[in-house]
Amino acid sequence: MANQLPYNAQMKENNSNKAALPKVIYLDRDGLPSTVKLNLRTDEYDWLCYPNTKPEEIIKRSTGATILVINKVPVSRATLQACPSIKHIAISATGYNLVDLKACKEHGVSVSNTPNYAATTVPEHVLMMSLCLRRQMLSYRQQVLNGEWSSSDTFCLFDTPIEDLNGATFGVLGFGELGRATAKLAQAMGMQVITHSRTQKQSNLATNVSFEDLLTQSDILSVHSSLTPETENIISAKELSAMKETAILINTARGGIVDEKAAANAIKSNQIAGLGFDVLTQEPPVNGNPLLEIADRPNVIISPHNAWASVNAAQTLGNILMNNIHGFLDGKPQNLVS
Repeated sequence: MANQLPYNAQMKENNSNKAALPKVIYLDRDGLPSTVKLNLRTDEYDWLCYPNTKPEEIIKRSTGATILVINKVPVSRATLQACPSIKHIAISATGYNLVDLKACKEHGVSVSNTPNYAATTVPEHVLMMSLCLRRQMLSYRQQVLNGEWSSSDTFCLFDTPIEDLNGATFGVLGFGELGRATAKLAQAMGMQVITHSRTQKQSNLATNVSFEDLLTQSDILSVHSSLTPETENIISAKELSAMKETAILINTARGGIVDEKAAANAIKSNQIAGLGFDVLTQEPPVNGNPLLEIADRPNVIISPHNAWASVNAAQTLGNILMNNIHGFLDGKPQNLVS
């Protein structure tokens, strides 16, 4: 069997007089901060960026692409059928649930993602939320702004109980890269770490327990699972009722793993003590969301899906993305998920 030439070499061989450059089309460049520098090799391909792409624009904008670059734009079977030029899909994120992998395989389209860029920034975000909620930071900040400290008869305010992280039980649902990295930080803060994972049985970072024990024992429960049919709404009203009244639930994984209406109700009824969410089922939440209705409470933190977006992490993501694109063109694909 003849050796497979890199894609660029194939293009030059088939167009010896004047190489037809492959097209790399980025459908939603605004999914990365504008400060991220992308290492382009524009002498080797035509590069086209769109800030964002609406569903009805996907096929038209993808026509003629050799490599399609996406973040939150879905790629369906219909898109692949309408755009046979697509040979590779480069996802500027770790998750790939928006791409029809089965259709990609049938059409001979490879898919890469960008892993291993958020192992510092997401765990730090989780610990930030944990500290703010356990130590009642938002509540006391508001009291200062309201003038309650200035008018106090004592030197400090302490009407809302403050809890330490040290000595608390920190639960991790899902023990992949981010779950492990978060567990490491929690352990360093003096917390006892437990986890529920179908794949991770032994670890010096955490004790693997049943899902039921994870719910009932955790003082802080941090979600790090992938969103799959099995994990959708895996934490709902029943599971929330099993948690401690003093427990905090944090989700930096994917919207839909936690039943958002049930979580909002758990806060309203004081069933649990706090929520920290960085992800929602619809982003941006243009149609509202039950959690946004309670977002002004001092025991609730909703951040706009930016736990991953530290300056260093975002640049690392951009570097991995471009390496994936160049790897495909050079005949050395990497980080393939299909």
